Amino acid sequence: MRVGITGASGFVGTALTEEVKRRDWQVIAYSRRAWASGQGEGALRTLATQEAVDLSGLDALVHLAGAPIATLWTARNRRRIRESRVGLTEELVKAMATQAAENRPKVLISASACGYYGNRGDDRLDEESDPGFGFLSELCRDWEAAAEKAKDLGVRVVILRIGLVLGQGGLLRRLRPVYRACLGGRLGNGRQWMSWIHISDLVGLIAECIENPLLHGPVNAVAPNPVQNREFTATYARTLGRKAWFSVPSPLLKAQPGGMGHLFLDSQRVEPTVALAHEFAYRYSDLESALRAVESDIISAQTERAMRSELQS
Repeated sequence: MRVGITGASGFVGTALTEEVKRRDWQVIAYSRRAWASGQGEGALRTLATQEAVDLSGLDALVHLAGAPIATLWTARNRRRIRESRVGLTEELVKAMATQAAENRPKVLISASACGYYGNRGDDRLDEESDPGFGFLSELCRDWEAAAEKAKDLGVRVVILRIGLVLGQGGLLRRLRPVYRACLGGRLGNGRQWMSWIHISDLVGLIAECIENPLLHGPVNAVAPNPVQNREFTATYARTLGRKAWFSVPSPLLKAQPGGMGHLFLDSQRVEPTVALAHEFAYRYSDLESALRAVESDIISAQTERAMRSELQS
């Protein structure tokens, strides 16, 4: 199995690369750097220009690349976020169209996000639920539409609507020092729902989407038990042996540029209906076990680094 990965050096891409190698599949990483190899047999290929994109020989293409969303939503950054997702996806599909049918990837697995659903309160959301409104919803809708065009080329398309990913990187890397300093707390009233998934379950689900020809269309990449922000806050603080004393007022978050407050205040109670229907086996289906697993991994990694440093000194 030859698997191409865009965004292979990112948080999710790195974990997926490790999972793919563990399964003895070959990884082809794609980079925006112009000096990346454009040769079909190379382990690194370029995305520098549409003309240079080489998707030949892949069994699957997992498209994870995109500029960070958790940044100030200035007009410039919003354009960059959109271009890095919608624009790049369009370029990849156009590159597929230039190749002979037998050389195209059999499946395109394209990232999206739970932001597709917008702010939906306590509504239970599955893959058939309508999109919401606002920048994130519009971004996800157009991002998904760009990927879906690959179906016209005979490529199976899976759209991953990814929730908050829990692991050593990503959001928890920023939150951990805040919570360890007892400065963590709920956002707004804390009643907004958060849909999450442990990194190992996410990469396992991606591998399942690669292997299972029955999986297509939108797939909610979340754990079966979403939580409200106030529960997430209390659980993470308890995991670290800390108290979460503080809260961030809603008006302060709503004042962020470009409507960025929606990242923190929108409520999305997303259910993984498709994954469960296909009997995907989650390793971490409750939040506390997932957070404790992440903390254990962090402590193990810190201990290993300290031991290496001691041996080298």
